[in-house]
Amino acid sequence: MLPYFVLFGFLAVLFLADKYDDRFKPFVFWISGLVLVIFSGTRIGMGRDYKIYENAYQFPDGKTAHNFELVWQWINKVFHSLGLDFHTWLTLVSFVTILLIFIGMKKMSKNYIFSLIAFILIYRGYFETMNSMRQYVAMGIIFASFPLFLSKKYLYFYICIAFSALFHTSALVMMVLIPLARKRIDNTFLVVSLVVTWVLGAVILQPIADFAVTLLPERYGFYIKKEFIPAVSSSGFFQLFLNISVLVFLAMRSELEKKDPQINQYIFLYVLSILIYNTTISFEVGIRLMFYPFVFIFILIPNAYVLSEKLWQKGAIIAVLAVFTLFLFKDLSNPVESYANYRSILF
Repeated sequence: MLPYFVLFGFLAVLFLADKYDDRFKPFVFWISGLVLVIFSGTRIGMGRDYKIYENAYQFPDGKTAHNFELVWQWINKVFHSLGLDFHTWLTLVSFVTILLIFIGMKKMSKNYIFSLIAFILIYRGYFETMNSMRQYVAMGIIFASFPLFLSKKYLYFYICIAFSALFHTSALVMMVLIPLARKRIDNTFLVVSLVVTWVLGAVILQPIADFAVTLLPERYGFYIKKEFIPAVSSSGFFQLFLNISVLVFLAMRSELEKKDPQINQYIFLYVLSILIYNTTISFEVGIRLMFYPFVFIFILIPNAYVLSEKLWQKGAIIAVLAVFTLFLFKDLSNPVESYANYRSILF
C-alpha cells in the first residue's frame, strides 16, 4: 500500500498548495494529471484486464488482439512498426484517458479540483481506468463532449458518441440513454424504479442476462464468469449505499435545479447508472454499461456541493464521497485484486 500513500500524499500537498497559495493555481490541476498518467502508465500487472491488453499488444495478429475494435488493432500495429514497447502504449492510453476526463472537468465543473478529488477517491473512478482501458477512452470522449449536449448541439454530440464507439462498441448505448436526460422525470417515478430494480431487478433480468450471453461477441468471453465480478461490486452493502446516495441527490434536486437547471442532467444520469447497476449486478458485461452515465458523478458531487446552501446538504454530499472512498480503499487493499501490490517500471 506504500505507493498509494505516496500518491495520495503528493496529491494532497498539491491540493493544499492550490487552496492556500494562488501562485500554484494555474499548475496544480495539470501537474496532478501528469502524476496520474505516470502512476498508471508505468504500472506492471495492475488492472484485471492488464494481461489481456499485454497479450494483445505483444501478439498483434493473435486471437486476443483480433477481438478488439479495429482502431485498437491499427494502433497496436503502428506502435509495433515504430518499435515501441507495451508501456509506451500503456502511457499513451493513460494520457489520452486522463486528458479527456480533465477537459470535461474544466468545461463542466464548478470546482475542478473538487472534481479531480472525486475522480481519484470514488470507487470506479481513476483506478478503474487501469482496468476498463478501452471503455474508459470511449467514456472520456463522451464526457469531454457532453457540453455539446448541454448547449443543445445534439448532432455534434451524437457524432462524438459514434466516434467513441470506434474505441469501444458499448458506447453506442449512450445513443439510447442520453435522450432520456432531455426531459425532467418526476422523483416519484425514479424512486419507484430504484426500489423495483433493487428488489427484483437481478431476479427478473437474470434469464435475460443468461440469454444475452449467447449473443455477445467473442471478445466479451473473458467477462462472462462470475469470479471476475469484484467482491465490492457484488456486495449488498455497496448496492444499498448506491441506492441511498441516489435518494440523497433526489432529495435536494428541486432546490439545486432552481440555481442551475443543468444539475438535473447530472442527477438523472447518476440515477440511470444505479438503475443499470441494480438490473445487471450478476452480469459483468452488463454492469459495465453503468460506467457511461456514472462518470458524470465527478461533476455532480462538486457542482451539487457548490450549489448547496444548507448544512445538511453539504454534509450529505461529503458523506457520500467518504463512503465511496472507503469502498475504494477496501478494493485497493483486497489481496485478491491486482491493485493490492502496485509495481512500476520506475522502481
